[in-house]
Amino acid sequence: MKIEDDLKELERTLTRMKRREKIPVSLRREEIRLRLVPKYSTIKLSTFRTRIGWIGVAFNERGIVALKLPRGSRAESMSSLKSEFVDAEILAQPPDKILREITEYVEGRRRTFDLKLDWSSLKPFQRAVLEAANKIPFGETRSYAWIAQQIGNPRASRAVGQALGANPIPIILPCHRIIASNGSLGGYGGGLPLKVKLLKLEGAILNL
Repeated sequence: MKIEDDLKELERTLTRMKRREKIPVSLRREEIRLRLVPKYSTIKLSTFRTRIGWIGVAFNERGIVALKLPRGSRAESMSSLKSEFVDAEILAQPPDKILREITEYVEGRRRTFDLKLDWSSLKPFQRAVLEAANKIPFGETRSYAWIAQQIGNPRASRAVGQALGANPIPIILPCHRIIASNGSLGGYGGGLPLKVKLLKLEGAILNL
Protein backbone atom coordinates (compact mmCIF):
# COMPACT_ATOMS: atom_id res chain seq x y z
CA MET A 1 0.00 0.00 0.00
CA LYS A 2 2.89 2.37 0.77
CA ILE A 3 4.24 2.07 -2.77
CA GLU A 4 0.79 2.64 -4.28
CA ASP A 5 0.26 5.71 -2.12
CA ASP A 6 3.65 7.10 -3.13
CA LEU A 7 2.86 6.54 -6.82
CA LYS A 8 -0.48 8.32 -6.47
CA GLU A 9 1.18 11.26 -4.75
CA LEU A 10 3.81 11.40 -7.49
CA GLU A 11 1.07 11.41 -10.13
CA ARG A 12 -0.71 14.27 -8.38
CA THR A 13 2.56 16.22 -8.18
CA LEU A 14 3.25 15.72 -11.90
CA THR A 15 -0.28 16.87 -12.73
CA ARG A 16 0.22 20.07 -10.72
CA MET A 17 3.55 20.67 -12.46
CA LYS A 18 2.01 20.27 -15.91
CA ARG A 19 -0.72 22.75 -15.04
CA ARG A 20 1.89 25.21 -13.78
CA GLU A 21 3.88 24.98 -17.02
CA LYS A 22 0.93 26.55 -18.82
CA ILE A 23 1.20 29.71 -16.70
CA PRO A 24 3.11 32.47 -18.56
CA VAL A 25 6.58 33.18 -17.18
CA SER A 26 5.61 36.77 -16.36
CA LEU A 27 2.74 35.58 -14.17
CA ARG A 28 4.99 33.10 -12.39
CA ARG A 29 7.41 35.95 -11.60
CA GLU A 30 4.51 38.03 -10.33
CA GLU A 31 3.36 35.14 -8.13
CA ILE A 32 6.82 34.85 -6.59
CA ARG A 33 7.02 38.61 -6.06
CA LEU A 34 3.66 38.67 -4.31
CA ARG A 35 4.87 35.99 -1.91
CA LEU A 36 7.92 38.08 -1.04
CA VAL A 37 6.50 41.61 -1.00
CA PRO A 38 3.76 42.31 1.58
CA LYS A 39 0.25 42.33 0.10
CA TYR A 40 -0.44 45.81 1.41
CA SER A 41 2.40 47.17 -0.73
CA THR A 42 1.02 48.66 -3.96
CA ILE A 43 3.58 48.70 -6.75
CA LYS A 44 3.63 51.67 -9.11
CA LEU A 45 5.50 51.88 -12.40
CA SER A 46 6.91 54.78 -14.32
CA THR A 47 9.49 55.44 -17.01
CA PHE A 48 11.35 58.61 -17.97
CA ARG A 49 13.90 59.75 -20.51
CA THR A 50 17.55 60.42 -19.66
CA ARG A 51 20.72 61.08 -21.62
CA ILE A 52 21.47 57.36 -21.69
CA GLY A 53 17.96 56.17 -22.59
CA TRP A 54 14.56 55.50 -21.04
CA ILE A 55 14.85 54.27 -17.46
CA GLY A 56 11.99 52.44 -15.75
CA VAL A 57 11.31 52.28 -12.02
CA ALA A 58 8.96 50.25 -9.86
CA PHE A 59 8.27 51.65 -6.40
CA ASN A 60 5.91 51.53 -3.44
CA GLU A 61 5.42 53.44 -0.22
CA ARG A 62 8.60 51.90 1.21
CA GLY A 63 10.85 52.83 -1.68
CA ILE A 64 12.19 51.67 -5.04
CA VAL A 65 11.57 47.99 -5.74
CA ALA A 66 13.24 47.74 -9.14
CA LEU A 67 15.05 49.86 -11.71
CA LYS A 68 15.20 48.84 -15.36
CA LEU A 69 18.35 49.86 -17.21
CA PRO A 70 18.07 52.24 -20.17
CA ARG A 71 16.02 51.21 -23.22
CA GLY A 72 15.57 52.88 -26.57
CA SER A 73 11.99 53.97 -26.07
CA ARG A 74 9.32 54.53 -23.43
CA ALA A 75 7.39 51.53 -24.75
CA GLU A 76 10.40 49.20 -24.38
CA SER A 77 11.09 50.47 -20.88
CA MET A 78 7.48 50.08 -19.75
CA SER A 79 7.20 46.65 -21.36
CA SER A 80 10.21 45.51 -19.33
CA LEU A 81 8.55 46.73 -16.13
CA LYS A 82 5.13 45.27 -16.89
CA SER A 83 6.60 41.84 -17.69
CA GLU A 84 7.62 41.60 -14.05
CA PHE A 85 4.94 43.68 -12.30
CA VAL A 86 1.79 42.58 -14.09
CA ASP A 87 -0.93 44.25 -12.02
CA ALA A 88 0.95 47.37 -10.97
CA GLU A 89 -0.39 50.90 -11.30
CA ILE A 90 1.19 52.98 -14.08
CA LEU A 91 2.07 56.64 -13.47
CA ALA A 92 3.04 59.28 -16.02
CA GLN A 93 6.24 59.99 -14.13
CA PRO A 94 7.91 58.86 -10.90
CA PRO A 95 8.06 60.95 -7.71
CA ASP A 96 10.12 64.12 -8.14
CA LYS A 97 12.91 62.92 -5.87
CA ILE A 98 13.49 59.74 -7.91
CA LEU A 99 13.35 61.63 -11.20
CA ARG A 100 15.66 64.38 -9.96
CA GLU A 101 18.36 62.21 -8.39
CA ILE A 102 18.66 59.74 -11.26
CA THR A 103 18.66 62.55 -13.83
CA GLU A 104 21.34 64.42 -11.90
CA TYR A 105 23.47 61.28 -11.72
CA VAL A 106 23.20 60.60 -15.46
CA GLU A 107 24.14 64.22 -16.17
CA GLY A 108 27.22 63.99 -13.95
CA ARG A 109 25.83 66.29 -11.25
CA ARG A 110 25.31 63.70 -8.49
CA ARG A 111 27.70 61.26 -6.83
CA THR A 112 25.47 59.59 -4.23
CA PHE A 113 21.79 58.72 -3.93
CA ASP A 114 19.48 59.52 -1.06
CA LEU A 115 16.54 57.41 -2.24
CA LYS A 116 14.52 54.95 -0.17
CA LEU A 117 14.81 51.34 -1.32
CA ASP A 118 12.50 48.40 -0.65
CA TRP A 119 14.81 45.45 0.11
CA SER A 120 12.02 43.03 1.01
CA SER A 121 12.31 40.80 -2.06
CA LEU A 122 16.05 40.16 -1.56
CA LYS A 123 17.43 37.11 0.16
CA PRO A 124 20.04 37.71 2.90
CA PHE A 125 23.06 36.74 0.78
CA GLN A 126 22.13 38.99 -2.13
CA ARG A 127 21.33 41.86 0.20
CA ALA A 128 24.73 41.50 1.87
CA VAL A 129 26.43 41.55 -1.54
CA LEU A 130 24.54 44.63 -2.71
CA GLU A 131 25.07 46.47 0.57
CA ALA A 132 28.82 45.85 0.18
CA ALA A 133 28.71 47.09 -3.42
CA ASN A 134 26.86 50.19 -2.26
CA LYS A 135 29.86 51.14 -0.11
CA ILE A 136 32.17 51.48 -3.12
CA PRO A 137 32.82 55.21 -3.58
CA PHE A 138 31.82 57.05 -6.73
CA GLY A 139 34.60 56.88 -9.30
CA GLU A 140 36.18 53.74 -7.86
CA THR A 141 35.95 50.01 -8.60
CA ARG A 142 36.37 46.82 -6.61
CA SER A 143 36.62 43.15 -7.53
CA TYR A 144 34.19 40.29 -7.04
CA ALA A 145 36.77 38.82 -4.64
CA TRP A 146 36.73 42.07 -2.63
CA ILE A 147 32.97 41.82 -2.22
CA ALA A 148 33.32 38.19 -1.12
CA GLN A 149 35.84 39.28 1.52
CA GLN A 150 33.55 42.06 2.71
CA ILE A 151 30.66 39.68 3.36
CA GLY A 152 32.92 37.23 5.19
CA ASN A 153 32.87 34.52 2.52
CA PRO A 154 36.14 34.84 0.56
CA ARG A 155 35.48 31.77 -1.58
CA ALA A 156 32.13 33.02 -2.82
CA SER A 157 33.30 35.12 -5.79
CA ARG A 158 31.17 33.15 -8.25
CA ALA A 159 28.07 33.44 -6.07
CA VAL A 160 28.80 37.14 -5.66
CA GLY A 161 28.77 37.51 -9.45
CA GLN A 162 25.41 35.77 -9.65
CA ALA A 163 23.94 37.98 -6.92
CA LEU A 164 25.19 41.11 -8.68
CA GLY A 165 23.81 39.87 -12.00
CA ALA A 166 20.36 39.64 -10.41
CA ASN A 167 20.56 43.13 -8.86
CA PRO A 168 16.99 44.52 -9.06
CA ILE A 169 18.08 48.14 -8.53
CA PRO A 170 21.18 48.73 -10.69
CA ILE A 171 22.85 52.15 -10.94
CA ILE A 172 21.51 53.10 -7.48
CA LEU A 173 23.06 49.91 -6.08
CA PRO A 174 26.22 50.24 -8.20
CA CYS A 175 27.03 46.73 -9.38
CA HIS A 176 28.71 48.37 -12.39
CA ARG A 177 31.60 49.25 -10.07
CA ILE A 178 32.54 45.58 -9.69
CA ILE A 179 35.21 44.28 -12.07
CA ALA A 180 37.34 41.14 -12.29
CA SER A 181 40.50 40.76 -10.20
CA ASN A 182 42.64 40.87 -13.35
CA GLY A 183 41.29 44.30 -14.23
CA SER A 184 38.91 43.17 -16.96
CA LEU A 185 35.34 44.44 -16.84
CA GLY A 186 33.65 41.16 -15.95
CA GLY A 187 29.94 41.07 -16.80
CA TYR A 188 26.95 43.39 -16.61
CA GLY A 189 23.24 42.79 -17.01
CA GLY A 190 22.85 45.86 -19.22
CA GLY A 191 25.78 44.87 -21.44
CA LEU A 192 29.42 45.91 -21.27
CA PRO A 193 28.98 49.09 -23.38
CA LEU A 194 26.61 50.46 -20.73
CA LYS A 195 28.98 49.40 -17.95
CA VAL A 196 31.79 51.28 -19.68
CA LYS A 197 29.53 54.32 -20.11
CA LEU A 198 28.65 54.39 -16.39
CA LEU A 199 32.27 53.94 -15.31
CA LYS A 200 33.39 56.69 -17.67
CA LEU A 201 30.62 58.92 -16.32
CA GLU A 202 32.08 58.43 -12.84
CA GLY A 203 35.67 58.83 -14.01
CA ALA A 204 36.56 55.29 -12.94
CA ILE A 205 37.91 54.43 -16.41
CA LEU A 206 39.09 56.80 -19.09
CA ASN A 207 40.49 54.97 -22.08
CA LEU A 208 38.12 52.06 -22.88
